[in-house]
Amino acid sequence: MRYVIIGNSVAAVNACQGIRELDREGTITIISAENYYAYGRPLISYWLEGKTDSEKMPYQPVEFYQKNKINVLLGKKAVGLDVNRREVKLDDGSSLPYDRLLIATGGQAIVPPLTGLTAEDYFAFLTYDDVLRLARRASPGKEAVVLGAGPSGLKAMESLVTRGARVTLVELASRIWSPVLDREAAALITRFLEEQGVTVILQDTILGGRRNNEGRLELDLQSGRQLTCDILVVAIGVRPNTELLEKVAGVNLNRGVVVDEYLSIGLPGIYAAGDVVAGGPPLLPHAARQGRIAGRNMAGGREKYIAGPAYNALGFLGLHTISIGISAPEPEEGYEILAEKREEGRIYRKLVLDNNRLVGALFINEFDRAGLYRRLIEEQVDVTPFKDNLLQKGFGFLHLPGELWEGKLGE
Repeated sequence: MRYVIIGNSVAAVNACQGIRELDREGTITIISAENYYAYGRPLISYWLEGKTDSEKMPYQPVEFYQKNKINVLLGKKAVGLDVNRREVKLDDGSSLPYDRLLIATGGQAIVPPLTGLTAEDYFAFLTYDDVLRLARRASPGKEAVVLGAGPSGLKAMESLVTRGARVTLVELASRIWSPVLDREAAALITRFLEEQGVTVILQDTILGGRRNNEGRLELDLQSGRQLTCDILVVAIGVRPNTELLEKVAGVNLNRGVVVDEYLSIGLPGIYAAGDVVAGGPPLLPHAARQGRIAGRNMAGGREKYIAGPAYNALGFLGLHTISIGISAPEPEEGYEILAEKREEGRIYRKLVLDNNRLVGALFINEFDRAGLYRRLIEEQVDVTPFKDNLLQKGFGFLHLPGELWEGKLGE
């Protein structure tokens, strides 16, 4: 059996592991447009801050690929797909035959129209190459503007602050990281950032700009405001990288490639996993799990992928957050909210309930029993008997009815 995996990602590595669980003999080839073995995307901010080095970036050591007989084509880009001949066309003119194919091409950084600016004027914050380039510019005393205050923008901000830059965050929404943080949490974190010297501009965006005679960037904002800076980072999100599939008949694209419950894209022998899949949040644990299941199914397994709730764990400048499921519903949506806030320590804990079942949670700087809350959400447990205890100090398995903590939740 010839397995080909397009993409150099956590999903790809986990797919290799899934294949090898069932097939030790088939050939596996990974096609990587990047010149590096798969690495954890979150590590790029730590590398930029000097908290890790190049040797610790790879998700798996080289020995992993040797041990599992995986051929990795670094610096090769898949540019075409012939589903009838079962071949992947590469940018060097060659073709690679496959029996089973995994599309794990991840996401692409979204860059809005920026009138007057070229790609040389700004940085994305998605790949190792992005931070290698940014590192040459980010030095103490520089002024930086980060467009986007979601997780990528916040991590870019942290890295630049750590390197001694003065940072301005520009966010189009009325609060930072609005899909995950409610108004209370966003206000708490915004105050924290401003105390760290970060300028936060909300409900505004960058339309374009120019370089002045000193080589600095002059940015035009939608509000009419102007900012001058040395560095511009665009980190407003990613879109699924479906470029390879856009001209392939029979593929259903809808903000990503649509897959069935077995992660097949509906064409013979072709599967998809990770950020390229429609409907899945661009989160590492989801990509890893999808990759593992897709790999098993490529090797003859028949395993369904059941999506779990979104899960984010993010820290920056010493403040830490965890969000699970629906964490920032609007009041008119009618969810029941249990919340606790303590100014000392900047602690915020919030649970979101729907018909006495937990559907979401948000924690800032205090995470006791976060794993238990996650299980309650995943298992859709009726919390009526112990709802009053959910946010009490010391809440744990002993507050649950015996049949729960002695059973599946207690495993």
